[in-house]
Amino acid sequence: MDEPTSSLDARAAAIVMRTVRNTVDTGQTVVCTIYPPSIDIFEAFDELLLMKKGGQVIYSGPLGRNSRKIIEYFEAIPGIPKIKEKYNPATWMLEASSVAAEVRLGIDFAEHYKSSSLHQVQTNTCTKQSSSERVECTSTGNKRPLFHITIFSAQFGAIPILPIEAVVDLLEKPRLQPREDVLHLSLQPLWLDQFSGRDNTGDLTTIIGAMYAAVLFVGINNCQTVQPVVAIERTVFYREKAAGMYSALPYAMAQCILWWASNGQCINSFGSFLYYISFLYFTYYGMMTVSITPNHQVASILAATFYALFNLFSGFFIPRPKIPKWWIWYYWICQLAWTVYGLIASQYGDVTDPITVPGMKNSTTVQWYVKNNFGYEPNFIGPVAGVLVGFAVFFAFMYAYYCIKTLNFQMR
Repeated sequence: MDEPTSSLDARAAAIVMRTVRNTVDTGQTVVCTIYPPSIDIFEAFDELLLMKKGGQVIYSGPLGRNSRKIIEYFEAIPGIPKIKEKYNPATWMLEASSVAAEVRLGIDFAEHYKSSSLHQVQTNTCTKQSSSERVECTSTGNKRPLFHITIFSAQFGAIPILPIEAVVDLLEKPRLQPREDVLHLSLQPLWLDQFSGRDNTGDLTTIIGAMYAAVLFVGINNCQTVQPVVAIERTVFYREKAAGMYSALPYAMAQCILWWASNGQCINSFGSFLYYISFLYFTYYGMMTVSITPNHQVASILAATFYALFNLFSGFFIPRPKIPKWWIWYYWICQLAWTVYGLIASQYGDVTDPITVPGMKNSTTVQWYVKNNFGYEPNFIGPVAGVLVGFAVFFAFMYAYYCIKTLNFQMR
């Protein structure tokens, strides 16, 4: 029962709780949440589970006659004042275990309860009852005792359902996908070799710059747009995980599947493949930054911290041969640098058309310029594709397996 006395006057609340008490006296178990009640209603309960902010247990046990058990428990804690005569034990209990009281006494009531004899008694009781239930189940003729494989009602079977729920949410409140699709489709001509002016290095640099800027712009847009969506969905996940619907891993895997599908476009060339994978790892990067921060505002700041580094070590503004040796390590772990490598090498790494290079008397080929100026080898695009897929898998893995599963920023 969830707050059965809410919005009721004292007489109506007493009638409701008297009915609940009569139900309990017939042998039924009733679990009830309630606001700080009157003395009579509070003493109608047999046991109390008291939690502080964040869901940590600070008392679990019997109330006792006239609430003596819980009063004795809290009065035994050094520094907590004795309850006044005829004072409501429910009100006194909340005042004695408040956050202000924790700060004043320098104590964590949750840790105090874990180390108390009451917690040990409760644990032993649960263990004995669990054992007796197994023995009873076996004695009735069953071949094996009754047990539950998991506390969740749906584990990996929820993976096909969760993306459908998210897609329905996107269709009901379109805030992400249409804008991404317009950006993706408008930039597709960049990978179809629509630019033909590459007679000199200036023209070639303009084309490469357009490719680079498109990946960076849409990638950052993907990252920033997905963060508030994932933050909202994470709040729903906290509730559904607490309700025992599914654990963290199936939820996170379903989310990764959803964004993998939503980023896909027609992959008709190797350049389009790199384009797709790049936006995918940017999306997973945004999801990962949300999962390690309390909200999407902090995630945006954290993600933006690395945008400048991505830009600086991408290999476009400062080609790889010109990066100082003591910074070259960051170039190799910068995912944007691998994207630029793959795009330039795949589109122009094998082009033998002549090109004019400033400072050279004779013209050379585009292939020679790409190799000597940027340091890109056309036969290295296979490993580049593998590394980019690895970045996407790594960010998705960090989000799905570690961050969502381990970190919990729920405040309540």
